[in-house]
Amino acid sequence: LVAASLIWSLTKSCRNLDASNDETLRESASNLAAMGESQEVKGKLDSSSSAPVVANGAIEAANTNGPVLANEIGEDTRVHVSSTHIYTISNYVYTAEFISAFGDRMWQFAIPILFIDVWPASLFPTILYTFSINTAIFIFMPLCGSYVDTSPRLILVLLTILGDNVAVFASCSMLYYTTYIEDQDYLWSLFYAILVICVPGQLMVNIGRIALEKDWVPLMTGENKGALTKINSRLRMIDLSCKFLSPMAFAFVLQAIGQDRLARIRWGCTIVMLYNLLTTIPEVLCIIRVYKATPKLASAQWSEESRKRMEKNVWKELINGWSAYRKHPMCLCSLSFTLLFATVLSPGALLIAFLKWVGVAEGLLGASVGAGAAFGILGTYTAELFHKETAPGVHRMSLVNIGLLSVWLWFAFLAPIVLLIDMREGHVVHLPVLVTGYLILFFVVTGRIWLWAFDLVENLLLVERVNKSVRGQFTGVQTALCNLFSVIIYALGLIFHKPDQFYVLCYASVFAVFLSASSYTLWLLMYSDIRSHNERIPITSSHLL
Repeated sequence: LVAASLIWSLTKSCRNLDASNDETLRESASNLAAMGESQEVKGKLDSSSSAPVVANGAIEAANTNGPVLANEIGEDTRVHVSSTHIYTISNYVYTAEFISAFGDRMWQFAIPILFIDVWPASLFPTILYTFSINTAIFIFMPLCGSYVDTSPRLILVLLTILGDNVAVFASCSMLYYTTYIEDQDYLWSLFYAILVICVPGQLMVNIGRIALEKDWVPLMTGENKGALTKINSRLRMIDLSCKFLSPMAFAFVLQAIGQDRLARIRWGCTIVMLYNLLTTIPEVLCIIRVYKATPKLASAQWSEESRKRMEKNVWKELINGWSAYRKHPMCLCSLSFTLLFATVLSPGALLIAFLKWVGVAEGLLGASVGAGAAFGILGTYTAELFHKETAPGVHRMSLVNIGLLSVWLWFAFLAPIVLLIDMREGHVVHLPVLVTGYLILFFVVTGRIWLWAFDLVENLLLVERVNKSVRGQFTGVQTALCNLFSVIIYALGLIFHKPDQFYVLCYASVFAVFLSASSYTLWLLMYSDIRSHNERIPITSSHLL
């Protein structure tokens, strides 16, 4: 009920925006639709006219000091979208992102807990589920990214929303049904059915996120870099907030239910199903509103040749995605980002299990998850503050420099962990294992400010420097690599699974971050001019083939 009332209030606030802004959106959409077929607009408007001029998606108030000459409309014309227009639409984007992220984080937190309640004597279902999801993302995301580049935008996003919600609802229904089943063979059959349903559901979530963040938002903002930075920063904050708010709300409900296993499964599944039922329509309405308010989203984003190529040989297109990623100038920068996923030094299952073993209080472990998210939100604010414009077109720091600073500072926060382990293992100093655990937790949580600052910078660089015709495919390969490195570090955890061997995983994690920082530095030296802050590099067709 709390979740439903929150979504209702958010949707209502978006629908009750200022009437003048709402009217401006309708005028901009209708005017641009009428002008979209012409290649050139000429003429002058009388200085006394108060009607807005709409050119190539921009809403510009008539100049009161003299006549206004409309610019030529063309593909290469710079788009200066009105700030009022952008920030009005962004409210709907924020609402859709909150609905999606809250439900996604709730399901990710609920599935292992419900699996343990159904199969209390085995961790195998949780391990197999996690492994299958990550493997499927690694294999299929490059192909899914290509569909982002070649599919009609509105249909694609609506299908991902509906597909994800149907998958979650069906999975919860099967889990609910397990409370009436005692035959173990039948229970395992239901588990495999849930696995088959959840894999495409998670792929749908990733496709929708790529489409919204890497395609829709850049088209909404046009050439307004300040708005692009701000919207991406807010989207990161929403995701981080949901990362601890959603599990907290779900855990609170389960704790209130008590230790009755069947009641926990039934109420847990019911909560997730009700959330998806209540939020599907508001999310769809927000997406449709953004689409109608941004006429450029209706423009075709694919060539007939690329679509035929996709339909003719899907698996060849999958291989081409990896080839295009490898040859792209942003490859090293993206690889630097993906290497950060090869770590156990984050408030995840392995680190929490180790810290619990050394004796860190459970309350502090729970608080560390929220603190890590809070520092992540602070990191997005920090990156936005560093990149703030001091004059038109002049920033305090360029994106590439902010990225260089943040990735090395993240390494600097993790390096002391290796020194602590070395001194303790080498008996240089006598540190109780509990003190070592507290110090590790401190460096991991506080350093996340720079991790999430780098996350935001890499996302902005990808949007600016990867051609929109291959952006979805490129992001799909990047997502696949992120999951690959996560699988690798967890496979390493299966080998060195004893708590007193955790230092091996710490060494591997810090080394991965060092490789990440080195890869980014190498990319910066090869493709960026730090002195002139030239952040836009030419991308020729040879880089995309």
